[in-house]
Amino acid sequence: MSLALRIEPSRCTRCGACSAVDPSLFDVASGPCRVARQPGAGEQLGAEVARWICPTDAIRAIRDEALAPSAPARTAPGLYDELARGAESVRWALGELPWSDLRPGDASPGLRLVVREMAFSENATYSATARFLDTFGEDIELSRWVSVWFYEETRHPHVLLEWLRRVGEELPPDFVLKGRVSTPFMRSAVGTLVTNVVSEITAAQAYRYLASTSPEPVLGRIAALIAGDEARHAASFFRFARRRLAGEQASERGSLRERARGLEVLHAWLGGAAQVTHPVQQMLERLAATEQAKSTLELDFHAIRTRVVRVVGLLLDVPLRGVEDVAPALRELLSSR
Repeated sequence: MSLALRIEPSRCTRCGACSAVDPSLFDVASGPCRVARQPGAGEQLGAEVARWICPTDAIRAIRDEALAPSAPARTAPGLYDELARGAESVRWALGELPWSDLRPGDASPGLRLVVREMAFSENATYSATARFLDTFGEDIELSRWVSVWFYEETRHPHVLLEWLRRVGEELPPDFVLKGRVSTPFMRSAVGTLVTNVVSEITAAQAYRYLASTSPEPVLGRIAALIAGDEARHAASFFRFARRRLAGEQASERGSLRERARGLEVLHAWLGGAAQVTHPVQQMLERLAATEQAKSTLELDFHAIRTRVVRVVGLLLDVPLRGVEDVAPALRELLSSR
């Protein structure tokens, strides 16, 4: 029995994350995303990844053979062209933000603190882009796509800082420059890409919670839009990581080595900021350590980690269902190298 899909229109924000995973299965041409065709036997991975990356859980699985017929997959263009076109079809416009609906009185000190921390961490994209271009310069498709990622990510701190300004929050003049710092990349290309899959999913879920709980409506809208961007970026990094792993398949030893490094990244991430100095991880640690922020944005860290674990397991072809599976799977991979 095949895995069939349906999409709950009321939950879909048309972020395009599902289409970034597999544009032949999902159509985001207009209105809420729809299932273009049901996945065939060799496309179950893409369907399952899309379910876990969707920031609002709009994609549902139905195990019903009556819903499972599939048409042949379309011939895909280059990965950059595919992902860039997909981003253009769903990208939100800065001029469409409903600033006239702003209610500054609903921007509590705790809410402002949360947004300050998020905006600060988003500024790290600047230096991360430079590292991507330096590290992956020989990868034409990825280095091209990084320009899309940089453009969309740069808008996040821009609109968050504009929200803070409009609700009366004053920030030091060097706020943006201080945030433009990121940690060095790993030597492993797959490990670096896995790090970004994990961080983008984590950020998407943090914004999802902010969108659903913000008492200030404009911030809720901004957070929902950013959550969609982050989820689509996670899907795009997933695609590039899978392609990189496929290139390692010619060497069984090389494949095991890169999969182990990817799993090491996940294991370290689950250990917290003491083991991973990524801006998103550091931002979450700061929020969790501040009572005012923690009470304002109550994140379900277990649910976020489970989602991350499932996606990375699918990426690395390792059967992971929960956090408790990561360490044993890593030991097994390391012993097989």
